[in-house]
Amino acid sequence: MYANQQAGEIRSDDRPLLTREAWGVLAIVTIFWIADGYDTFVLLVTGRPALAELLAPGTVPVFARYLGYLVTVTLAGWATGGILGGLLGDRLGRRRTMLLGVVLYSMATTASALTSTWVWLALARFLTGVGIGAEWGVGTSLLQEVWPEKWRTRGAGLLQAGFSVGGLLVSGLWILLGAKLGLSWRWMYLFGLVPLLIILAVYRHIPESTRWTKSRRDVSAASLFAQPQVRRHMIGALAVSISITGGWWAVTSFLPTFVASLAHDPRHAASLAGWAGALYNFGEIVGCIALGFLAERWGRKPTTIVYLLGSLLIVPVVFAGLGSAQAVTAAQLVSGFFTGGLYSWYAIHTPELFPTRIRATAISVVFSGARYLAMAGAMAAGTLAAALGGFGKVALWFAPVYLLGVIAVLFLPETLGRGLPD
Repeated sequence: MYANQQAGEIRSDDRPLLTREAWGVLAIVTIFWIADGYDTFVLLVTGRPALAELLAPGTVPVFARYLGYLVTVTLAGWATGGILGGLLGDRLGRRRTMLLGVVLYSMATTASALTSTWVWLALARFLTGVGIGAEWGVGTSLLQEVWPEKWRTRGAGLLQAGFSVGGLLVSGLWILLGAKLGLSWRWMYLFGLVPLLIILAVYRHIPESTRWTKSRRDVSAASLFAQPQVRRHMIGALAVSISITGGWWAVTSFLPTFVASLAHDPRHAASLAGWAGALYNFGEIVGCIALGFLAERWGRKPTTIVYLLGSLLIVPVVFAGLGSAQAVTAAQLVSGFFTGGLYSWYAIHTPELFPTRIRATAISVVFSGARYLAMAGAMAAGTLAAALGGFGKVALWFAPVYLLGVIAVLFLPETLGRGLPD
């Protein structure tokens, strides 16, 4: 077992009271998570009008394939940035790496508004993914290592809910700008400047993790597998991650586009996509927060299994079991709760599986490494949707991936009450 703190030793990280510094870290990192969510969902909500403008007229009928390409490129950047960010986070520190990631995705998202071809948009999306991926692992590690032991799980649920708030902002803005005002999709990407402005205002107030400072040392990828226990945890967590990430990016990420395809008027399509995204993200917010509280009550493994089974059931219902655009849109509340709420698992369970000296690297590999496989799922889903005439039938092919997560989580340890390993 990893070395734990000695009896009688009291660490500042483990004090039961929530300090001003702890709340400050949660607030700042959550703001960045909101920006992550915004920069992720903005493509999913505006993909149809963006590609309609950027693609040659003859390629518009197979736009689903090109949307799959854009999602795949974003995932490639996210996976690459996640692994690089994790390695840098364990070498340079959580704070510095997180700020570099935010600066990169802020600039790349803003640049997306200026693209003239889908290829340039794809390049901007790749860089956006690199920045988001680089920020995620170190931000999660920073929060987990600063917050008191008693409150870590609940804080992680609140943090992951911030991602969904960003998606909610995208949906609301697109309803206003796209459906009500009829403005171009490009306006949505200009809001990418906001995180950059926030950094200028708060970067001096972001602390470094004292846990990392005390345990810092060079980390190599081989060290992740040096101990049999770490190796088992890594393999099991990666399998759960493939289930969550593969299910979301191969199926659920296309929901706004699927709902928009049920309309015939562009403004009505924008309205449906916006409302579907808004309801999904509201359900995801509730699901993320609930997972944090339920994991503290039921345990990490039982709670995760409930969410995975809920996802397995709701995906076919949403894509193939409902007959109207209104019903599909309303069902996004339940879909968001399970398929989106699952993402709190990353912020709650994975940090408790790895010691501090490799935590940022390990959880970044778990979170981002699965995206390399999710890329294939997103591309296959887009191609199949173009061939089969929509995403409804494709969802039935990919929904069983959630069973992989159910099986894999059974082989991970229950960490309720054990605290972060040193």
